[in-house]
Amino acid sequence: MGNCNHRRYIPHLVDLVRTGAIDPSTVLTQVEDMPSVLDAYETFDRRESGWTKAVIAPA
Repeated sequence: MGNCNHRRYIPHLVDLVRTGAIDPSTVLTQVEDMPSVLDAYETFDRRESGWTKAVIAPA
């Protein structure tokens, strides 16, 4: 998590996804629902093992 120069990187990353060169779903390590969002963010913030990128799935 952090800030970067998005305008520099996003167009190239979108092209990589569009052409199938990379699969962004491999980065997603956790899927959490809305009731557990606070616990998920706290766990992610502690940089616990296995938490690379989380998706919050509204039900």
